[in-house]
Amino acid sequence: MANKRKRSNSASKSSTKKKDGLSPWQADFIGLKEFPDGHVEPNENFDADIRIACTGVSAGKSRALAWWIIMQMVRLNRCRCIAIAQTHKALKRVLIRELQVVCSQLHLDYLYNKTEQEFSLANGSMLFGYSGENPEAMLGLSEIDILAVDEAAYIPEEAYQYASDRMRGGLYKPMSRMISSPQSMAAENWFSDLCKKHSDCVVHATAFDNSFTSDKFKQGLKDRYGEGSNIYRQQVLGEIFDFDIASQIVMRADFIAAKLICTDKRYWLGADFAGLGVDSNMVAVIDSTGVVDWYGKPDLNTQAKTQQIVDAYHNYNIVCSCGDGTAGYGQGPMDLLATKQINMTSVNFAQKAYKEDWYPNARTEMYLEAAKEIKAGFWVPDEARQEFLAMQVTIDNRGRQSLLPKDLAKKQLGGRSPDLADAIALAIYAKNHGDNLSEKKDYTAEEASEALDRMLAACAY
Repeated sequence: MANKRKRSNSASKSSTKKKDGLSPWQADFIGLKEFPDGHVEPNENFDADIRIACTGVSAGKSRALAWWIIMQMVRLNRCRCIAIAQTHKALKRVLIRELQVVCSQLHLDYLYNKTEQEFSLANGSMLFGYSGENPEAMLGLSEIDILAVDEAAYIPEEAYQYASDRMRGGLYKPMSRMISSPQSMAAENWFSDLCKKHSDCVVHATAFDNSFTSDKFKQGLKDRYGEGSNIYRQQVLGEIFDFDIASQIVMRADFIAAKLICTDKRYWLGADFAGLGVDSNMVAVIDSTGVVDWYGKPDLNTQAKTQQIVDAYHNYNIVCSCGDGTAGYGQGPMDLLATKQINMTSVNFAQKAYKEDWYPNARTEMYLEAAKEIKAGFWVPDEARQEFLAMQVTIDNRGRQSLLPKDLAKKQLGGRSPDLADAIALAIYAKNHGDNLSEKKDYTAEEASEALDRMLAACAY
């Protein structure tokens, strides 16, 4: 069903007052020239064949694109436009929403068909919305005058080519507008190549080049991406690299040679559990300045796995511990530990992160927290350093850093699993989130008996 919003149509003038919040780079991308009295008019870039905005995250790209689309749809009666977003959700919640905001600011009547993702103005100009998830959906469409692509670096080249092929037989000369932050781990994709090919048509901006970025938001970006890192330069400063971006969470120079003295006698423990004959069962004990003990063996049964943890608790004042609960190998030891009044928190690597807006899962969160500690002087042994160096991140479709699959790390390690790094990262996770981790209450005798029965039923000694 179509949704209709009433507006008074008054945006067909060739000049207008500069709107509050329109950043200089946005006006440059749209193709507007500002005069001393404050009014703006289209310049030679307004009708350019192609124009690209390559910026950092949250720079206001979608708003700038929406302004240009609406201004062209008002000026060109009965023009036809294809707009592509990364996903259907992004199309509706970002680009279409921005179009509605611009229409509201310009007091324009518009029709929006939610079902078909079509957006139209009173002068007959129409926008057809599509998603990079389904490029074939636009086949058969023709007579397109305008192509607008949101977050182009994350959209398949196939979608861009299909849309470009629709730009024939229109009423007006075809024009293309693309916006995106560069894509991590894929510097040589079609969008980057297009930026290089049309370098004189590219407008660059950072995440700070807008009118709404607060100091708190700026600091958050620095903390999130690591100021000075390649990912920071790419995602925040909007740089495109001529090489595959270095995406390691730590570099060799980040490791310190010797552990610092720690006067705090509290310790935290991380345990990485493995199935029989698979990888190693690894335990790491840390204090606030680094790793103090680590050990592990393959082919341990449930009792032996449990004893590793018990020994550590006897030797150190451990205040909190986390165990890998991803594949269920740790359930038996954790049940047995609970009968001994040792409550280890199970962490499924795929579970939600505490900072869901920053990280897609707990595994990414705990490793990037570990990387931050290492860069701040947290000592890790030589045996773990190669494992941390094998960890790499990319950027997911929500702009969050996401740790690449463990299989890729194992490939870099010659097939070996990063068990010690997992245990250390789990210990750091316990240190950082000890107050928030869902600690179990002490088992009653009956609960202890039930836990022991579950363990015996599931595991063979």
